[in-house]
Amino acid sequence: VRLTLVGAMSVTTYDSSFSFRQNQVARLGDKAGGRGPMNAEERKRFEASPFMQKMKEIDEMSWQKFSERDKKRKEKDRNFQPKDSDFEAPKAHKYDKSINYYKVLGIEEYATNDEVKKAYRKLSLTYHPDKTTGKSQDEKDEYATIFMEIKNAYKTLSDDPTRRQYDFERDRDIVSSNAHGKKPNEKSSFNATEAMKKILEKAKENQKLPAEVVRVPVQIRLEKFVFGGHKAIKRMRQVLDKFYGGFVEDERTFRMDVPAGAEQPWSQEFRRQGDHHETRDPDTVKFLFTAKPHPLVDRAGSDLYVRQTINLGEGFRRKPYISSEAPSVNGRHLLFWGRNPFVHHEGHSEEAQLTLRVNGEGVDKKGSLRVTFRLGLAGPRAATNGVSYAATGTAAVSVRNAQREFLKRFNLEPPWGFTERSEDRSAPSSAPAMSRRQDRMAKQRPMRELELSPLGEGVGLATKPYCSIQFYANLKQRSDPMFAICLSSPPCAKQRAAGDWERLKSRLLPLLQKTYFHMSPDARGILPKPLTRTSAWPERTFLKSKDDPCMPWKRLGDEAFARGYFWEAIWLYSQRIAEMGLDEEGSEAPAQEIPTGPDQVPESAKVLSNTACFAKVLDFASSLSDARRAIAIAPRWARPWSRLGLAAWRLGNESKSEAVEAYKKAVELDPSRANVTALCSSVLQTEGPSADAAHTTKEEGNEAMRSGQLGLAVAIYTVAIARLPPLADDAAQALATKPDEHALLRGVLFSNRAAAFIRLHSFDAAVDDGREAVSAQPGLASARCQLGTALLGNNMHQEAYAEFAKAMQIEQDEHLKARKGRNACLQEMVRWRSASAAARLQARFHIDLRRPRGTTRIFALSDIHFDHRENEDWVHAIDDSAFQDDVLIVAGNVADSKVAVGRGLTTLKQKFRRVFYTVGNHEMSITHAEHARYPDSIAKLHAIFSECDELGVDIFPAPVAEGLSVLPLFSWYSAEFDENDPFPDPNVQFDKHCKWPMDADMQVWKYMAKMNEAFLAKPYYGTVISFSHFLPRRGLPFDKTSKKAAKHVGCEIIDEQARAIGSKMHIYGHSRSKYAQAHDGVRYVNMPLGFETDWPKDTQRRLMMIFDGKKLCTEDWGADGEPPLGYVKRVLHAAFFQMVGLKEGDLRKIRAAVHRMSTIPGVQAVFDPLGSRKKEKAVFAKDVWPELESLSYEATHGLIVVADGVAALKAVFASNAYKTEFAPVIATASSKTVEVDMPLGLDLKHEKKPDPTLLVFPMRLSPALTEDSDDYGKLHRAAEAINKLPGIEGKIAVALVPLGFGKLAQRDLTQELGLSEDKSAGCTHCFVVWVDAADSFKMLAQSKTYGKWRTAYQSNLSKLRGGPPQMAFALPMEITASAAAPKAEKKKKLVRR
Repeated sequence: VRLTLVGAMSVTTYDSSFSFRQNQVARLGDKAGGRGPMNAEERKRFEASPFMQKMKEIDEMSWQKFSERDKKRKEKDRNFQPKDSDFEAPKAHKYDKSINYYKVLGIEEYATNDEVKKAYRKLSLTYHPDKTTGKSQDEKDEYATIFMEIKNAYKTLSDDPTRRQYDFERDRDIVSSNAHGKKPNEKSSFNATEAMKKILEKAKENQKLPAEVVRVPVQIRLEKFVFGGHKAIKRMRQVLDKFYGGFVEDERTFRMDVPAGAEQPWSQEFRRQGDHHETRDPDTVKFLFTAKPHPLVDRAGSDLYVRQTINLGEGFRRKPYISSEAPSVNGRHLLFWGRNPFVHHEGHSEEAQLTLRVNGEGVDKKGSLRVTFRLGLAGPRAATNGVSYAATGTAAVSVRNAQREFLKRFNLEPPWGFTERSEDRSAPSSAPAMSRRQDRMAKQRPMRELELSPLGEGVGLATKPYCSIQFYANLKQRSDPMFAICLSSPPCAKQRAAGDWERLKSRLLPLLQKTYFHMSPDARGILPKPLTRTSAWPERTFLKSKDDPCMPWKRLGDEAFARGYFWEAIWLYSQRIAEMGLDEEGSEAPAQEIPTGPDQVPESAKVLSNTACFAKVLDFASSLSDARRAIAIAPRWARPWSRLGLAAWRLGNESKSEAVEAYKKAVELDPSRANVTALCSSVLQTEGPSADAAHTTKEEGNEAMRSGQLGLAVAIYTVAIARLPPLADDAAQALATKPDEHALLRGVLFSNRAAAFIRLHSFDAAVDDGREAVSAQPGLASARCQLGTALLGNNMHQEAYAEFAKAMQIEQDEHLKARKGRNACLQEMVRWRSASAAARLQARFHIDLRRPRGTTRIFALSDIHFDHRENEDWVHAIDDSAFQDDVLIVAGNVADSKVAVGRGLTTLKQKFRRVFYTVGNHEMSITHAEHARYPDSIAKLHAIFSECDELGVDIFPAPVAEGLSVLPLFSWYSAEFDENDPFPDPNVQFDKHCKWPMDADMQVWKYMAKMNEAFLAKPYYGTVISFSHFLPRRGLPFDKTSKKAAKHVGCEIIDEQARAIGSKMHIYGHSRSKYAQAHDGVRYVNMPLGFETDWPKDTQRRLMMIFDGKKLCTEDWGADGEPPLGYVKRVLHAAFFQMVGLKEGDLRKIRAAVHRMSTIPGVQAVFDPLGSRKKEKAVFAKDVWPELESLSYEATHGLIVVADGVAALKAVFASNAYKTEFAPVIATASSKTVEVDMPLGLDLKHEKKPDPTLLVFPMRLSPALTEDSDDYGKLHRAAEAINKLPGIEGKIAVALVPLGFGKLAQRDLTQELGLSEDKSAGCTHCFVVWVDAADSFKMLAQSKTYGKWRTAYQSNLSKLRGGPPQMAFALPMEITASAAAPKAEKKKKLVRR
């Protein structure tokens, strides 16, 4: 092979003699070398032969054809650069030169690489195996074969060296075939052009008319617009029957989440989900939501108006304060209090109107609530101008004299005494017209409007249902201060919560009315002040004499300017100017006033600059003069330049050029937002748009940047931006106009100006410019880098990361600056020091710090998969009001897409008071629709965090009650979780749709663990519940059908972090396997919602309650808010008495009393001697269980009461049967008594049983044995092992229960029942055994399982002094009762017709 340059193109030539020799050796083998090498004469004759001449001709033609191909490719694709080394490079694919790969992809032979990629992607959407779902097997096989051809063509043509080798070989074959008169050898292959034509023709044949939009008007309550909520609408539609043909009726449930503050009408569209048709696509259903008429308020945009004027009564001419309340939508109520603006009103009107506008209490936060009050002014009033002037003057003098006497009496007069002033002044005009006008004005109804704004954030109250209060005041209108409190409870906005809302208002509103308005410092400040015992004019307030220093004219002028008194400010500034000797134009500053550095501004320049407030009173000539004098004194100070620009601009066209230069100088000295905006506006109005001029100006700005003149660069770039043709103002005009022809230049200018702002540390301005640059040119990597740098400098790490990642995506990971910025963001984000993280922690951490522990419950759920329809329906079916005081922990895998995650969390947040959430692997996958939005999974992660912030979902740790905290842990799986093979498998790729900026196998789990370290360092008190998505330790169950499953299910560092902060319970997900078990002092719980196939048929999916308000637990809980059957137990009261020698008469009285107790609803009671029905106590102890004699402590009789609840048991002890009949006999006949109360943990039966007996074992366990400990779990497992013995069903049942009931301990329950003394002998738990006969217990007591139980509890008995550590009693059982208490029937709502 030899290389030759032809026409400046690189081609490869073919040596025919060398090729012939190779062919000869291949055909003849050793015989080919028999003649030996040719001499010079022979070679000359051989090269002159017709054969060699023909081959040379073919070579020459091949060279020309290939050179022409390279020229045409280079003309079409400027990025194409042919190289000599292309023919030495290895082939990317072992191609077949007889296949026309250009036809396979349906492109021309000179197509660019981008066109090759586009064609491949387009064909993949049709022929990829993933796109053949629903086709027959033959079609799938055919599509798979076609896709392999497409893939081979793409491999060959997408690699330039391989493509050039393929093209050269094909060109030479074509030339050779044409030279010999043959047809080129070309195999039949897939033709994309023809295939796409057939597909389009087929689609055209099957094409239906476009779908129609069916608009469905829906009216909902106004509260749904205010608070947001879910709306489900069932609608019948016609659908095509796929099996039998025709159309059938189908009920479709359309679910919509109305956002809070939605505009009216709000619409939700369901594309092609309406009626099906034969000739057109299914209808699109569009629901249009409007609000029903509200009985109290009207809506106008975002504002709400209380419909009726509230009448406050009469006599407000004399009342100094106003106190009232106003209704709003259901779930909101407002209280008002403040100063009466009409007190001592001098007009003749008998009523006044007060309008209050409460900002933030409209439909959304931007709207307001408007309330109108009517105040009666009937009663005495002050004299007006209608009275004679003499009378008015006399009254004024008498009032003034009375005031002076009052001040003298309390020694409050000024030291210099009172001065008399002349009363000789002109009386008002007595003209008839003036008098009539004054009379009309006096009779007009006075009106006043006050605007109240929020004071800080709302305060949540630990009430049931949940509510919050927000404070308002009109601090800007200090003359008439007014205060308001809004009580808000979104759960009470529902119709069925009307009773709760009325109850809440009746309890809270009087308390708020009496406390806040007198406790708030601002509100208390308008109350009358107490009289002081010192003079009101102390010595320090005396006016200065002429010898004292001059008046602070400048400070007084600044205060007057701030109040808006511009003429007064001008006069005060002028006084200071006169003192400084600058009252004449051209005067210079004193020597000591001249600045010594560019950052120092003399006072004279400041005062002259301030006098430029002449512009406020439209005296622009004076303002221009003072600004010029200030510039002469301080030429390096930006403020007078901006004042000069404003004055010169307003004076007209003659001085506009001077204004532009002044603004340019102001921007150079101080590139603030106001100066930049003014410069841009002035240039835009004085010069026409010119892209060429903007480009030239850009180069000047670049030169200023290179020389380090950053302010000048900002000014020049601003001028260049102003010279660009303006963009369309609104969306309609933008659609009508052509795309921006100068988008690249616009993006570069904004990007360059952002770079200048960054170097000046003006990060806010840099962020604005960066966003403008990205908006103009989204594909400009440098613009995204500048925006990322500005965001990073502005402490917005998450947003900066997304921009850097997008820049790397644009440059295909080759942008060095973007890589550095992205790495810097990765390092900063794990520390959680960004502005959004700080705001998140500050806003959410302290909400429930002091919330009472018993006012909230915690539920857990994982693997929701909200994007599956059956799961979405289940989430929406969760009761709207049952969990409004509770907390939900969501341990990841809510959905795949961010949109679905937001919808799922929105629904859950509406159901629960607080939702804690951490991401799973499904959230980190980037769906096909999200590729353009999120460059990688880290960017999507922080986008989800931002969504959570908007929804109020917690992703940071926080207390949920006093002494109870929830800690989310970010996590990812590690291959080290696999004990047998703790190394990543390079042949297996888990979660292939996740895209990470780091090694997915070795670094992602470490990065996630690093994100938790900032929270692990914080102190946590009380009980801590942690949760993660992935499994925290080995040994927890998961699906092991896959060989490599252990490599992508968990990470042990999660468990280390959870234990480091003292977690008592850890919630996890991912495995979709329900689990609740304790290991080494920590309970591990998984409650997945999972997929429909994960649950047994006809099984109702539930939540899991992990904290019941008192202690940690693991109880299934219904989504309807009702506990599962059997959760609420009956109450068992067991009392044992030592009644030796009980008389027969006393026994009859006791049994008669017990019989009357049984007549109480929900109560069953029996009284019997100890033992069983067939065996007395002594016989029972001898034949069945010898230990009974010693452990019963000489007790002889026992009372068993089973009640449906505490209320029923309390009724027993309050009854006459117990108080007057049973208790007196027991007091005299019993020498010792033991009484215990507990939940009934097993079912009791006595019908058709040979000798049913109940054995009660009260015991006092060690105080160290808590319900969270492993030993307590072992006790429960040992007791459950007895219930699982084969063949004991219906014969033996056992239960280990704590004494007390629900949240009440034994002592508290005793007080609740009204008993005078706790007689439980210090016992803490009770082991209850029911047997169908005494022999059954004998067999149980001899079993190994019972022996294990005995060993387990004896080692945990308390060794402290007190009562006996354990006791035992046996009683015949004559009661039939299930452990589960009967559910209370719900009261049916009365529907008014």
